[in-house]
Amino acid sequence: MASAEQSPVTLQHHNLCSRVILLTRKIRSDVASLLESYVERQGLDRTISLDLVDGVPGAAVEQGGELTVAERLGANLQAYRAFQALLGEVLEQQRSHLTPLDTDFHASIQSVLLQVAALAYQLEELLALLGHGRPAWEAAGPEDPGRRSFFEMKLRGLKVLQELAHWTVRSVRDLRQVVKHSQGSGTAHGGQAQKE
Repeated sequence: MASAEQSPVTLQHHNLCSRVILLTRKIRSDVASLLESYVERQGLDRTISLDLVDGVPGAAVEQGGELTVAERLGANLQAYRAFQALLGEVLEQQRSHLTPLDTDFHASIQSVLLQVAALAYQLEELLALLGHGRPAWEAAGPEDPGRRSFFEMKLRGLKVLQELAHWTVRSVRDLRQVVKHSQGSGTAHGGQAQKE
C-alpha cells in the first residue's frame, strides 16, 4: 500500500503535466479550425510550399529519444515563447493590412495567442517544479512592416500556424515521456524513502 502512495511533489507534477497536455490538445484543436479559416480568408492553397519562409521554429527532432527531460521541456518552452511573439505579429498584420474589418477572425487568433502564452507559463512552472532552470530567452526585435509584401505576410502566417500545429503534436509526445520518467523517478524515490 505504501508503494502506491505518491509524494505531494509527484502528485503536483503529475497534475501539472495533465493540465499542460489538456491545454496543448485544446490549442491543437483550435489551430486546426484557425488554419481552415486562415487559408480561406487569405485565398491560399494548403499545399503551397513554405520552405522559403524562415524564422519559424520547426517541430522536427532528429534525436528525440536521446533528449533529457530538461531538454524536452526547454525546447518546448522556447518554441512557445517564439510562437507567442509570432502570433502577435500575425495578428497585427491581419488587423493592419490583410483583414482589417474581420474582427471575429482577429478574435480567433487572439484566443490561440492567449492559450500559447498560458502554455509557456505552465511549461515554466513545470521546469521549476522539476528543479530545472529556465532556458535563456531573447525575443526578436519588432519587424519592419515594410519588409514583407502582403503575399509574404500571408505565407508567413500560414507557416506559423502549421508549425504551431506540429509542435502541439510533438509536445504531447514529449510530455508523455516526461510523465513516464517522473513515474520511474517517483518509484525510485519512494523506495528510498521507505528504506530511510
